[in-house]
Amino acid sequence: MRADTDDGGRVVRVAPVLDDGARNFHVRPSPGGEWIAFDSDRDGKRAVYVARPDGRESRKVSGVGYAAVPSWSPDGRRLVFVRAEPDQPQVWNLWQLTLTSGDLRRLTSYRVGQPWGASWFPDGRRIAYSHETALVILDLENGLRQVYESPRAARLVRTPAVSPSGNEILFQVFRDGVWLLDVNSGAMHRVLDDASAEEYAWSPNGKQVAYHSRRAGRWGLWVAAVD
Repeated sequence: MRADTDDGGRVVRVAPVLDDGARNFHVRPSPGGEWIAFDSDRDGKRAVYVARPDGRESRKVSGVGYAAVPSWSPDGRRLVFVRAEPDQPQVWNLWQLTLTSGDLRRLTSYRVGQPWGASWFPDGRRIAYSHETALVILDLENGLRQVYESPRAARLVRTPAVSPSGNEILFQVFRDGVWLLDVNSGAMHRVLDDASAEEYAWSPNGKQVAYHSRRAGRWGLWVAAVD
């Protein structure tokens, strides 16, 4: 679905983009707005696709096997997404696709667990993702990693989202709400106690975040201030 807003940020229209009977998830508009990326089971197995914003020209881009959760680079030239290992479908790793060439590059080589939600920094050089009980910042140019363990011991970490400034990262701690990492200091604090809140999208000014939650008894979209 697509929600159009007015200058004040109020939703004025909601309309379907894809309504084809397939299960389509994790829709992400490209930075320039020319494309959307999403994952879908339309060909029998979950894979990553790109299409025009109105759903036309849909094509699979993730290659063979299970893939999901695409994320655009700031310049719109690359996508990062998770792919399952062929011999271990319960194990995922992150891959990068360069759209113009079709080149696929492996970014991680985990033998257990499932990385989640590669979120790009504004510099286009780094991504943040979660793996089991840790939040990871990966430099795509030199391969260096900064690892931050969950603020709640042994609790899973999921759905990180880098702020527009690149100075903060929102992430979910399993059954403990939404936390914020200060990238410069490494300090963490909880900003929402809603244990179901996940899949965050920052406002352009970095003062609010949209997310989905079932805090009211069923899934819905919410907006909250971040401080």
